[in-house]
Amino acid sequence: MQKKRVLITDLRTREAQEALRYLNANGYAAFTVPENLRLWREKELESWAETLDSDLYAVIHPAPPLFLSPLEEQTEEFFQKAADEGILSAFCVTKVFAGLFRQLGEGVLIYLNSIHAEKPVGRGSLFSMGCGAVQMLAREVNQDYGTHGVRSFFIQRGISETDPDGRSDISNLYYGVNMRYPERKIPAPDALNGLLAFLLSPAAAPLSGSDLRADGGMTMYYGERITKEQLEEIRRQMLLDNRKEVTILGEE
Repeated sequence: MQKKRVLITDLRTREAQEALRYLNANGYAAFTVPENLRLWREKELESWAETLDSDLYAVIHPAPPLFLSPLEEQTEEFFQKAADEGILSAFCVTKVFAGLFRQLGEGVLIYLNSIHAEKPVGRGSLFSMGCGAVQMLAREVNQDYGTHGVRSFFIQRGISETDPDGRSDISNLYYGVNMRYPERKIPAPDALNGLLAFLLSPAAAPLSGSDLRADGGMTMYYGERITKEQLEEIRRQMLLDNRKEVTILGEE
């Protein structure tokens, strides 16, 4: 039986590299684009895509590099570079391969993106803007191509141990990163492999068009729960302050 082919457009991140290894070891034929191919040049990408066999099944498109610069220091050239490697690349990848999948009658587009689609990074406005635009692009794919057998998914992954240091005086997101995860550690680069494999399967069809927050609980985690001892101390202090008796959830 011929293996389904999966294109990963950029191996810049460890997550993408791990996905390539994992998929090749688990029944898929994963590969990437030539190193000199510019994804933001539609005709260039389209010409290369025409050389592929018709058994292409899915495309995984990672987020662009993290572009950091204060807004007031950004230039038109900087904006163009961020746009080329961000939203324009995603647009061209989508247009070329969603069109191909429509002709084939089936296909999967997975945008392996970032929580910065919704959460500012600090000094990274162009990066966050690009991620947010791709998030909307994934939704539009579902509208325009969903009736032709094309499934699309947008993954908001959290901060990875191999990401560049994005600390700034504007956002505290990159400070104490391991403490921001419920498990008190940053997920390993292969943490999303199982999710990617599921999204490639027909069983994921009901989720098509979805934004999937797959950040290990990072953005929904607000720190350790208060302990019973701390609750009792709060209650004691309130009683000492002659405050009204309080009921603590969980007490008999």
